[in-house]
Amino acid sequence: MRLFLDTNVLLDGYFQRTGAAVSDVLIARCDGTTLSGIIAWHTLSNAFYLVRGHSKSAATAFQFITDLLSWAEVAVTTKADALRAAQSGMNDFEDALQLSAATACSADIVVTRNITDFKSSPIPVMTPEEFLAAYP
Repeated sequence: MRLFLDTNVLLDGYFQRTGAAVSDVLIARCDGTTLSGIIAWHTLSNAFYLVRGHSKSAATAFQFITDLLSWAEVAVTTKADALRAAQSGMNDFEDALQLSAATACSADIVVTRNITDFKSSPIPVMTPEEFLAAYP
């Protein structure tokens, strides 16, 4: 199964937010056997920026990205996918880019903490908790 993981799920553990343990379990299951974890290209820059800002360390941010790329696939997207995001009608362009990338890589499920912004998704959307309850 191909899971497209929104940036907020990837950062739960780093920032020790509520739900971090569940997100960490989900990420650990994305080992490429039964579950593949896929991210958007722009997730890398967003995560780097947030981790560097929090840690005040580029080295820490680069390590976070390196760790992320040790298990996650990056969705291949094109100009057409970016244009689809821009014309999607979604209020949050970053979420539109996420959904467009998920569509481009034929994700089976989008996993996010921000379900309300993905209400028009043609792909099923779940929180990490919902996913793990549905697919124990």
